[in-house]
Amino acid sequence: MSQCVVISDEITGGACVGALLQKNGCSVCSLMSTQGLKDNNCRKFDCLVYSTNSRRLTADQSYQMVFYAARLLKSTDVKIYAKRIDPAMRGNTCAETQALLDALGDPDRVAIVVPAYPALKRTNVGGYMMIDGKPLQKSLASLDDLGPAESGRVADLFIEKFSYRTEALHLKEYIKGTAYLASRISSLAHEGVRALVMDCTSQEEINMIADAVIASGIKFLAVDPGAFTATLARKVMRHSDQDSTRASKIMGIVGLSSPLAAAQVEMLRLEEKALIITVSRDELLADDQRRVAEINRVVDEITTKLDDYPMAFAVSDGMNIRESEHADFDDPNPSATPSEAEITESISGAYGQIVSKVVEKCPEIGAVYSAGAEFTVAVCRELKSEGLRILGQVLPLTAYGEMLSGTRRGLKFVASASSATDASTVTDSIQYLKRKMEI
Repeated sequence: MSQCVVISDEITGGACVGALLQKNGCSVCSLMSTQGLKDNNCRKFDCLVYSTNSRRLTADQSYQMVFYAARLLKSTDVKIYAKRIDPAMRGNTCAETQALLDALGDPDRVAIVVPAYPALKRTNVGGYMMIDGKPLQKSLASLDDLGPAESGRVADLFIEKFSYRTEALHLKEYIKGTAYLASRISSLAHEGVRALVMDCTSQEEINMIADAVIASGIKFLAVDPGAFTATLARKVMRHSDQDSTRASKIMGIVGLSSPLAAAQVEMLRLEEKALIITVSRDELLADDQRRVAEINRVVDEITTKLDDYPMAFAVSDGMNIRESEHADFDDPNPSATPSEAEITESISGAYGQIVSKVVEKCPEIGAVYSAGAEFTVAVCRELKSEGLRILGQVLPLTAYGEMLSGTRRGLKFVASASSATDASTVTDSIQYLKRKMEI
């Protein structure tokens, strides 16, 4: 039987949610006929997406269609119920959300409304819908002939049109951490709140909201354009043999020295809860004693602090140094100065040792990210792997695979070329790994 049921008000949006769910490794069936809802063969899919095609109908008509569909799809096997909404809040969002809650019949079930799709630059800040950084009414989406919701503030929309009590949780609530957010959600649910409208500006916040909702232990209904539903499904619909002891953390290295690498790390710092440890380029190029001491310092910092983070990155402290600018060793004999190739080999080798030592001490690390060919080679060499088994493409010039052999055979791996020029390469790779690792 299906473990995830999604109801959408039109078929293209429903199909898009289905595609996100399929990325999690789920089998997905997209339906637009009520006959299909009664077909037991359709229930064999992990996820079932049903489109009511009700966006152009009145609120009452939409309510009836969603209510009827939800009644047919209701089952004790379902772990996630979701209402797919339009990113610009078109359609009868409140009426259809209420219909789904009413059909499920749980008086304590709460609609978790996350009207954001960061990958499409759709965010929710202070309860207001923002598209490309602009308020909804000032974006091109407001020119659609169907017209988005009159108020750009989703919280106001639910407060005015939703029959049950609604509250909004803003970004300031997230700063206190996942445990605090879970406590707030649980407390509001016990007070009788039936809809929580959540601020959201990034995929990391979507992950945090999903973790908080699960930790709160409440019965919930996901209401969003798709990214939140897919994230919840990835976390809830785990295989029975997976548990909290599985390798679920990520180790990354960015040893490249360039402004682009600096931008990628800064994006990582903003988008993810990551332990970022800087590595001294000068220490790695000094004598053997200082080099070993710096490697051990980084390894010790990561291994002692990793419990508090889902991922750790070792990054260069010289990212704004041009490749042609090398350390001055004050050597009176210029011919003794290391070549660029020798410097790169020395630095990448050190990062390879850092990864090897960390994954040896931290079995909870299930994946590695590496930027630059030399660094990927160094990691494979230190882990005694003959290479990588390529399993897919994350982005152009960024590949996904696993260790072919060695001490950590099967370790997930994302290798990015130094010529990958997108500032979001690292963060996109992290999200890809999370989907593959189901975290």
